[in-house]
Amino acid sequence: MKKKISFEDGMQELEALVQALEAGQLPLEESFKTYEKAVKLKAELSALLDEGDKRIRVLTENGERELAKEGVE
Repeated sequence: MKKKISFEDGMQELEALVQALEAGQLPLEESFKTYEKAVKLKAELSALLDEGDKRIRVLTENGERELAKEGVE
């Protein structure tokens, strides 16, 4: 089972992968693997952001509905 990574830890790992690729010191095959890992990690982080965005939208909508019910705008 894959452990869930925090956004902050994922960003640090992604930055390290990008730095390793930008340094240009990795052997070709390792560069491919590092790039592949970075792409997968970016997708995971993007999904975390999307999930957070959805949660904020729901909370905002619910809060606005509550305020409207109370006649506060």
